[in-house]
Amino acid sequence: MKEFLKKYLWILAALFCTMLWGLASPTIKLGYQLFPVDTSDAFNIILFAGIRFVGAGIIALLLTKVFTKESPKFDKSMIGPIAILAIFQTAGQYTCFYLGLAVVDAAVGSVLTATSVFFTVILVTIVFRTETLTARKIIATILGLLGSIVLNIDHNLTLQFRFYGEGLILLSSLMNAFANFFMSRFGKKHNLMAITGYQFFVGGLVMVVIAIIKKGSIGIPNINGMMVMLVLMLIASLAYGIWSLLLKIKDTSHVVIFKSFTPVFGAFFSWVLLSEDIFNIRLLISLALITLGTLLINYIPKNSNKNKKDYKPI
Repeated sequence: MKEFLKKYLWILAALFCTMLWGLASPTIKLGYQLFPVDTSDAFNIILFAGIRFVGAGIIALLLTKVFTKESPKFDKSMIGPIAILAIFQTAGQYTCFYLGLAVVDAAVGSVLTATSVFFTVILVTIVFRTETLTARKIIATILGLLGSIVLNIDHNLTLQFRFYGEGLILLSSLMNAFANFFMSRFGKKHNLMAITGYQFFVGGLVMVVIAIIKKGSIGIPNINGMMVMLVLMLIASLAYGIWSLLLKIKDTSHVVIFKSFTPVFGAFFSWVLLSEDIFNIRLLISLALITLGTLLINYIPKNSNKNKKDYKPI
């Protein structure tokens, strides 16, 4: 049992992260109701998200000692990584996402967000060449993307492209792909849990400032609303904190493929928390495609000696 956990614990951790991200979607909807947040204005949503990430940053820093046994001590060498991730992973990514989501249908946004897995594989194999591009990685990425499309197939997925809609969400996905790559590289020299905490705090502050400048506002929450916000902060700090540690020890493409499970978990928790009807053949097909893709990209033959990360120089 110990040997099994040692070998496969990272897979359970990756699934736990995507489960938390799936839980975040319906929980955010509850937060919008309890604060309340007028979602017709994207900058109200950005303000809500900014406050969430500021709190998540503080929690992530508090959890650093627990997960890494190291103090989240700040030093000057962390300024660059913090600034880069605050832009790519928090402020830039989520500002583009929420502005784009104000224009496009939520189902279309879900499918476009899934392209971050595809972008990440392209970045690490073709652009930066830290991993080798293989047929299995290409097929697995396509299967994951197809799984997200199938999950939303009955919605009005119109074939159109608007920069301030679909374009911004694709840009958000590209930023997320860069963030995954940067985290895997920064992990060589820095405590990624601490970096995650600092960049959440900085990125969240930037989002709050942008929202306030653009007249964003939210209501004063009751105790239930405050509890939901606390849960959202915990979800972000735990998910991204653990995710950053996984990117430090495993190949980036092997980890990011698990993000394809996020919309499936999102559908499940929407049923649990919001009583949304999710039980249909599309969910089963989607889950099968995503699972197949994940198994395909992580399968290592017994006679293979590739059991650890093998970076090529950029």
